[in-house]
Amino acid sequence: MDKAVTLYQMAVSPNSIKARVALAYKKIPHEKVTVDSANREPVIKLSGQPLTPVLRHGDAVIFDSYAILRYLDANFPGTPRLYSADRPTIKSIEQWELFTRTEAGPAVSMMFGQMSAPTPDPEKVKQANSLINRAAARTEETLKPGGWLVGDAPTAADLTVATMLYPGAVVEAATQKSRAEAFFHKHLKIESAPKTIEWIGRVMAWDR
Repeated sequence: MDKAVTLYQMAVSPNSIKARVALAYKKIPHEKVTVDSANREPVIKLSGQPLTPVLRHGDAVIFDSYAILRYLDANFPGTPRLYSADRPTIKSIEQWELFTRTEAGPAVSMMFGQMSAPTPDPEKVKQANSLINRAAARTEETLKPGGWLVGDAPTAADLTVATMLYPGAVVEAATQKSRAEAFFHKHLKIESAPKTIEWIGRVMAWDR
């Protein structure tokens, strides 16, 4: 019998979304456990640290979304690959992962901070919008219509960048799903990047 896969996650966390998208794209059967941000003891007990997502696969416990995607590629080799045996391709994917940490991620982290503030700081909101639009402009330059960041199929680059940029492309219909998505739709907006917004939608279609 195959070992069970369980994902401990938070619904609106870009890193949790990335892990969910990876599992769905690879069609790996799994169970989801939603973690209460105010009570992280179950995650700490499981993984020794408080952050999500955390993947449990039998006796193996993996935390950090970047590590989770690599683990899935290594341990489910019959599924669509997120990385590559080609070194230049791997380098390109890793450059996009670094881009997410250093350029796209800070805007979203800033807005999560503003969401918990009594009143959003207009200057912080303006700064976050500037950062996310600068990041979106980079993807807009790279993407071809209907294409992907690296090669002709989705890779970890697409899953990593698109899920981090998603808060800047929340559609009206999604505002009913969560307070966070309603907040992002109101305060964070990617402008003038139609290929990027369409591509985010294609990646997010695997969030199920």
